[in-house]
Amino acid sequence: MLNRTIQPTVNPIEHIDMVKAEKRLLSNGIPVHFVNAGTQDVVKIDFVFEAGTWFQLANLVASLCNSMLEEGSANFTAAEIAEKFDYYGAYIQLTVDQNQGFVNVVTLGKYLPEILEVLEDMIKRPIFPEHELEVLIAKNKQKWLLENEKVRTLCQKKFTQVLFGDEHPYAINNKLEDFDRITRDELIKFYRTFYHSGNCHIIAAGKVDEAVLQMIDERFGGNDWLGDKVEIPEYEINSSAEKKHHVEKANGIQSAIRVGKFWVPKTHPDYHALSVLITILGGYFGSRLMTNIREEKGYTYGIGSFVLTFKKASYLVISTEVGNEYVEPTLSEIAAEMRRLQTELISENELETVKSYLLGEFLRDFDGPFALAGSFKAINDFNLDYSFYDNYLHVLRTVTSEELKQLALKYLNPDDFYTVVAGSK
Repeated sequence: MLNRTIQPTVNPIEHIDMVKAEKRLLSNGIPVHFVNAGTQDVVKIDFVFEAGTWFQLANLVASLCNSMLEEGSANFTAAEIAEKFDYYGAYIQLTVDQNQGFVNVVTLGKYLPEILEVLEDMIKRPIFPEHELEVLIAKNKQKWLLENEKVRTLCQKKFTQVLFGDEHPYAINNKLEDFDRITRDELIKFYRTFYHSGNCHIIAAGKVDEAVLQMIDERFGGNDWLGDKVEIPEYEINSSAEKKHHVEKANGIQSAIRVGKFWVPKTHPDYHALSVLITILGGYFGSRLMTNIREEKGYTYGIGSFVLTFKKASYLVISTEVGNEYVEPTLSEIAAEMRRLQTELISENELETVKSYLLGEFLRDFDGPFALAGSFKAINDFNLDYSFYDNYLHVLRTVTSEELKQLALKYLNPDDFYTVVAGSK
């Protein structure tokens, strides 16, 4: 009989056996990284193109080009594409970030042939119909107007401009008039330059067996969508000389705050230990910033610190929204929490709590085939291998309060941070 009055032994996790992505080349050389795992007959396929905002010559071109792929192709209208995905219970997502454009699809394995037929036509033969483009622009224009009434949007836009410079592709600088300048010819030119087999790689996850790989090769392994190798442009970062900035939003009852600075890349030896430090500062619900500014002071419903890592730069940002009267007290407490980490050792109990939290999040990142594929992408984009995760586990087990204090002294000097506030003075 099991004696439930005795607490079971808790054993620390020393190593995680994860299903690693395998690699295959299509007949035309497109690399396919795939995770064959899971028990359900479901497949997720991500087509990744180096076609993010980094490559556009005018605002909105990358995102609108990507969105137009599902608005009509040589053999399917926009309505027929939507109906096909709906009928087979498949899900498609078209997105663009700073560096890449994505066409992601999730479908039952038994319907993959029908879905790949439509997907091939969308990716290889979009027609960019004028009417659908006008509707899409009008919809996005209205969304832009609504978003730019929010202080958090205004604050984040200004923060990226302060950090990178107004014209840098990592800065958010879309303007209302940009929507009226977009032309169909610009989108077609961008598509022809970036959406081809020479600028694509594929990540597949789920029940990805030989039959699935063969279907992908039959549809996308041909030479009918070749293109020239894409040259990656370089852009100079022009950070603001001023550390403090304000964006006026008349009659607002709240202000948005962003406090941040450039951060180390994933390849830096301090990256893993710093992730522990930033979690303690503001990376989970029990963090220093949440405990102080939300729980004790009541200035905000939520505040957090997080790192955004791009291919060409990384930055740390602390983000919150507070009542206008609490802006200065909140900024003072943010600085105070940084200084606490520089002057006081983190207690053993708090450090162990954060390590356990991060380990739980780490396990979540490898729970299921889609999560495994996402974890692979997170290292593949930066030319890292799975030793990145082994090193992270090692740091979680071994990092000490004294090491974190030294990192705080090196990286968390409040005077080094940019501050942007959007709201009413």
